[in-house]
Amino acid sequence: MQKSKCLILIVVVGLILNVLIAQLTYQQVKQHLADKVSLDVDLLGQKLDAQLMRYSKLPELLANDPRLLQPLLADQTSPSKTNQYHQTSQLLQQWAATLSADTIYLINLQGETLAASNWQQPDSFVGQNYAYRPYFREAITGTPGQYFALGASSDKRGYYFSAPVYHQQSVIGVMTIKVDLSLIEDIWQYEDIEYVIADSQGVVFYSSENNWLYRSLIPLDEAQRQRILASRQYGNARLDPLTGYAGLDKLRHNEAINIRQPADEKSAAYVVANHDMAQAGWAIFGFSPISAAYQYVAQAVLMFSVFYFLLSLAVTSWWQTLKAQKALARLNDKLEQLVVKRTNTLLESNQQLKDTLRQYERSQAELKQTQSELVQAAKLAMLGELSASINHEINQPLAAMRTYAENSRKLLNKERYDSVANNIDEIIKLNQMVADIIARFKVFARKGSEHNNRTVAADSIRSATSLLRNKLIKEGVILRVGDLPADILINADAVQVEQVIINLLHNAIQALSSAHQPQIGIQLAALDTLVEIRIWDNGPGLDDDQKKRIFTPFFTTKSDGLGLGLTISRRIIDAFSGTLTVTDHPGGGAEFVITLPRSTEDTQ
Repeated sequence: MQKSKCLILIVVVGLILNVLIAQLTYQQVKQHLADKVSLDVDLLGQKLDAQLMRYSKLPELLANDPRLLQPLLADQTSPSKTNQYHQTSQLLQQWAATLSADTIYLINLQGETLAASNWQQPDSFVGQNYAYRPYFREAITGTPGQYFALGASSDKRGYYFSAPVYHQQSVIGVMTIKVDLSLIEDIWQYEDIEYVIADSQGVVFYSSENNWLYRSLIPLDEAQRQRILASRQYGNARLDPLTGYAGLDKLRHNEAINIRQPADEKSAAYVVANHDMAQAGWAIFGFSPISAAYQYVAQAVLMFSVFYFLLSLAVTSWWQTLKAQKALARLNDKLEQLVVKRTNTLLESNQQLKDTLRQYERSQAELKQTQSELVQAAKLAMLGELSASINHEINQPLAAMRTYAENSRKLLNKERYDSVANNIDEIIKLNQMVADIIARFKVFARKGSEHNNRTVAADSIRSATSLLRNKLIKEGVILRVGDLPADILINADAVQVEQVIINLLHNAIQALSSAHQPQIGIQLAALDTLVEIRIWDNGPGLDDDQKKRIFTPFFTTKSDGLGLGLTISRRIIDAFSGTLTVTDHPGGGAEFVITLPRSTEDTQ
């Protein structure tokens, strides 16, 4: 019953923490998307401003060319008028090619186009009347004009810059440059973000999503619709609204909005950012689907669930170890009582003595088995503390494998099979890397062998430092490892020696939590029939009383420690006829010394 309650409590706490992690991840990803959209939209706005700025002053400059005065002042009935217009059109054609402008054309006071750079094309502006265009009406009053609209002849989107042409301080015509806004497609490089460019009334005239083109970001009243249609600025567009906001200001102040999809009339949520182009009178809006955040939320919940599961296993293992300690203490009490009782009745029956001895032998076997399990439990508890390191080491190749897999999907669509094959090779290599990482922890987790008592000392040291590598990096500890000769062999089990070294390194890392420039050192040396392994740190060290009691069961200097790690470590070394001692390091801190019998057999 108590176990069921504990299990339910663990599950409930895990669910609550998962919900909190999901909410926190969602908010962080949403903020990240908002920042990215804002940055990308600002970059687009700056690039577009720079492009338009190239052309904003050109009409005024070109309008001062005296060669434009002749067609504007020429007699309309003059026989040389047509030839004169052709010469001016050729001049404008040269200018357009030099300036990379779409069209440059000259308009008289009546709004009729006298010459244009596209004079030889089927959709030539020559002869067209643009008196209704706002940019003409502004320029004819002596003010440079700017205007966006669909071309009346070409039906192409363009931005118009105009300037008055003066003669004797009087306006006699208008010089106009049309810029093809296809340059936006050349400078937009963000496939995962949708964008729109809208005018001051919210009408979308440029968008990465074709279904949003010539629709309004906000509902327009009937007067606005009729005024836009009458100007033929966007042809016969329907101008249907994409959102329900009452004004552009309200839309700008929202971090996330819903947009109606014209294809199916359903709404989709987007993170939105905007950039005002004050000179042009436009606004650029960027949209990133919020649905992209759900994938990151799922990954965060999955990663936390795995971590929480491993942590629960570690806590359960610790709890079982604690219960085993209590059971061992009770068993020892019973054994003492049994020995006293059997001793008092020794003279009564020799048979009872034999029974008592057999019972004692069985108890000793159980005690030895319990001690072995306690050593293994300590090792699993250490693995629990290293779970964050396992998670970090495995996540990096997993993230890379995901990137290669997503890239391969795109390459398959493009039928780039060689590139897909290369990506698969990389995924196989990353898969082997994950397998190697897991194998390293599986070797450490297995039980030690009592029969394999010949080990390369350097291999145990390398395995221990490899398992603790990420923890050392995370805590900022500098590891100084001396020479590790491969020909120094010891008469001890490799896994159990590795467990002792890991325990000593882990204690040293914890002792250095508040040290300045924390360092840990490992030295290996052969002394005739013995091998010596020294592990030191530059932490606060141990006083005389602590050094005397450090190997005593349940004695610990840590607030959350059990006091069994060093006791188990010494028993492991004692089992192989070695010693584990502690002393002061000359440079400050503590130094643990392991001595083990040296194997005299030749290295294979």
